[in-house]
Amino acid sequence: MGAFEERRKWFSLAAVNMGNFVPPLDTGIMSLILPTISGSLKVPIELVLWVPLTSLITTAAFLPIFGRFSDGHGRKRYFLLGLALFAVGAYLSGNSLTIYELLGYRVIQSLGGAFILANGRALIADAFPPKERGFALGTHVSVIYIGTTVGVAITGAIVSVTQAIGWRYVFYASAAIAALTIPLAILALRESPRNTQVKSDWPGALTFAAALGTGLIALTAYANGLTKLDVYIEYISIPGVFYEYVNADYSIPVYVVTGLAIVCAVAFVFRERRTSQPLIDFGMFRTNSMFSSTNFSALFLYTSHYSTLILLSYYLEVIKGVDPLTAGLLLTVEPLSVTVFSIVGGWIASRTGSRDPAIVGLGILAASLLLLGTTSQGSSNYFIAFFLGMLGMGVGIFAPNNTNANLGSVPPEDRARANGILGMMRHTGQSLSLALSTVLIGYYIFSGSPALGGHFTPASYISAMDLNFVIGAVLAIIGAYFAYRGRESWATHDVA
Repeated sequence: MGAFEERRKWFSLAAVNMGNFVPPLDTGIMSLILPTISGSLKVPIELVLWVPLTSLITTAAFLPIFGRFSDGHGRKRYFLLGLALFAVGAYLSGNSLTIYELLGYRVIQSLGGAFILANGRALIADAFPPKERGFALGTHVSVIYIGTTVGVAITGAIVSVTQAIGWRYVFYASAAIAALTIPLAILALRESPRNTQVKSDWPGALTFAAALGTGLIALTAYANGLTKLDVYIEYISIPGVFYEYVNADYSIPVYVVTGLAIVCAVAFVFRERRTSQPLIDFGMFRTNSMFSSTNFSALFLYTSHYSTLILLSYYLEVIKGVDPLTAGLLLTVEPLSVTVFSIVGGWIASRTGSRDPAIVGLGILAASLLLLGTTSQGSSNYFIAFFLGMLGMGVGIFAPNNTNANLGSVPPEDRARANGILGMMRHTGQSLSLALSTVLIGYYIFSGSPALGGHFTPASYISAMDLNFVIGAVLAIIGAYFAYRGRESWATHDVA
C-alpha cells in the first residue's frame, strides 16, 4: 500500500500539471493568434483584444470564489469540471463564425480555467507531505511558463501551415489536451475532505465581474470618442445542438454602461463589508502591510507588461511582415526567460527574508519596457528579443519572491484565501493591461473620434505601442514602490 501511495502522488502531480498546462497554453496562444483572428473574422484590433480580455475578467472574478467553493465541496470533482468546461469552451471557440460567438464561448472556456487554477496547487499540497511539497510546486510553476512558451510556438507553427483557418485548430488542440487529462485525473487524484463551514460569496463574484467588465467597456468607449455601442447579432448557436436566427441590432448608450459599472462597484463594496466570508477581506489590506504590499505590487506588475506579447505580435506580423512561425519563436524568448529566472528567483526567495529581489525584478522590468518604448518600424528582431529576455528576467526574479512573501504574510489556515486574492490581482492587472492597450490603439488610429474616420497605419500603431510600453514602465516603478513598503521580513509564519 505504501508503494502504491508513493506512485499515486506522482501520478497526481502529473494530472494536475497536465490540467494546469492548458490555461497558460491559452495565454501563449492569445499572444500570437489575434492578428489571424482579426483578419479571418474581419474585426478591428480594438475589438479582437476583447478575446483575451473577456477571459481575464472571468478568471479574475471567479478564481477566488471557485477556490473557496471547492474547499467546501471537494477539489477533485471541480478540477474535473474545470477540465470539461475548458475542453467544451475551447472546441466551441474553434467553431466560432463571428466575434460575438467567440467572446461568448471564451466565457465558458475561462470558467473552466478558473476551476483548474483554483484547485491545482491545493491538490498538489493534498498529495505531498510538507518536505516534498516545495519540489512538487516548483515543477508546477515551471509547467505554467512552459505552457505559455509552447502555446506561442505551436500557434506559430499551426497558423503558418494552415494559413487563415489555423486559429481554429489551435483551439481544438487545447481542447484535446484538457479532455485527455480527465481520465488520468479521475484515476490519480484523491478527493479532498469537505468543509461545510466554508461559505461562497457568489454575489460578490458576480458584482465584481460586472463592475470590472462594464467599467473597462465604458473606459475604452469614451477613450475612442464613442457615445453608444452598436452590436449586431445575426444568430445564436451551439454547433450540432442549437441554432436560433436572431438578426437583431442593438444600440446601447455608453452612459448606461457607465452607470451600471458604478452601481455594480458600489454593490460589490457593500456586499464585501457586510458578509461574514467575503470574496475580498478589505480588513486584511488595512491590518497586514506585507499582504497589502505583495498584492498591489503584483497588480501593477501585470498591468505594466501583460499586453506586451500581443502588441508585438501585431507589430511583427502586420507591420514587419514576419511569418507567424518566426514571430512565435521570437516571442517565446519572454516566457522562456521567465522560466529560467523564476528558478533563480525561487532559489533567492527561499534563502532570504528580504523584499529586495522583488524590487530589483520590478526595476529590470521597468527598464526593459522603457527601452522597448523606442521601437520603430526598422527595429531588428535581435532588438526585440534582447529586451523581451530582459523583461522575462524581471518577472522571473519578482514572481517567486512576491508569492512567497504573500503566503508567508498570513497564518497557514488563511493561505488558500490569500492565494485566491493574489490570483485575482494578477488577472485584474492583466485585464487592465489589455484595456490600456485598447484605449491607446483606438485613440491613435481614430485620433480620439471614430466619427471623423480613421485607418490603421504603421506609424499610428507604433506610436500607440511605444506609449503603452512607457506607461508600463511607470506602472512598474509604482509597483516597486509598493514592494519597497514591504521590505521587512515575512518570516513571521512558516511557509510549507
